[in-house]
Amino acid sequence: MSDTVAAGDEVILDAPNFIRVYKSRRVERFLRVDFAAPGTDAATGVSSKEVTILPETGLSARIYLPPAPAGGQQGKVPVLVFFHGGGFCLGSAFDAAVHGHANQLAARGRAMVVSVEYRLAPEHPVPALYGDAWVALQWVAAHAAGQGPEPWLTAHADFGRVHVGGESAGANIAHHAAMRAGAEELGHGVKVSALVLIHPYFLGGDSSESDEMGMAVHRELVRLWPVVCPGTSGCDDPWINPMAEGAPSLAGLGCGRALVCVGGKDPMRGRGRLYVEKLMASGWQGEVGVWEADEQGHGFHLIQPTCLEAEAQVRVVAEFLSRP
Repeated sequence: MSDTVAAGDEVILDAPNFIRVYKSRRVERFLRVDFAAPGTDAATGVSSKEVTILPETGLSARIYLPPAPAGGQQGKVPVLVFFHGGGFCLGSAFDAAVHGHANQLAARGRAMVVSVEYRLAPEHPVPALYGDAWVALQWVAAHAAGQGPEPWLTAHADFGRVHVGGESAGANIAHHAAMRAGAEELGHGVKVSALVLIHPYFLGGDSSESDEMGMAVHRELVRLWPVVCPGTSGCDDPWINPMAEGAPSLAGLGCGRALVCVGGKDPMRGRGRLYVEKLMASGWQGEVGVWEADEQGHGFHLIQPTCLEAEAQVRVVAEFLSRP
């Protein structure tokens, strides 16, 4: 093997059982996506289908429509534009666990869920996925005048209640989408009403944070970040730490309500709590709440979707979404 090939195949990140990235930018993913087909969910009656948002980049989504009330017709329902987790480099909106969670949110919250299949790093380095998130939000907003390519949105979406949310890295993406909505117009008179962050993935350079997170976990996340975001300034880069000194003020968050869900045993629980504290102290004029699942870890609702805490978390998010 030549020196060039050997150098090109040098491993720059090896997270066992998750992902391996080579200097040549070749990527091996070991966390398998368990694809779930769209359709009508037997347990909830929620219907789902896949849509293309931007053919040029392959940006797509899966849309979920709750069933009409018993004996009634389907009226206008709130919309949740949602982003899956996976450290910016893993996962899919079409994974069975993510699909099941979206069905639950749609059913319990009586909401239309637009679960976005954004482009993954490192093939598409951060901040590409933040751009995808904004394009997805604009695509939803473009249906507000009663026109647009997706009939479910034109017929059933309440554009006065367009929410954005996500889990883990998807919560990070949702935060930045809401910040951009505070600085730019989505168009068609649509505003982001509320933000839902489930087990948000934020880092920070503070050693006390790494102590609480656990040094081993913190070390791996610190190693991953520059691989998915080449040229980053580090763990106080505002993309990964919106609470950092010099980051855009959280007072600019472009919504009126926010909900942050954390797990009592989530290594990143401190970051979620700090986000709430910083948001409250920023001068933001909205309403923020935090909900904690005692004794539960990061993303537990995807691993044990029928446990009591997972059902409680879905219920809390659903109630939040259904508020006027």
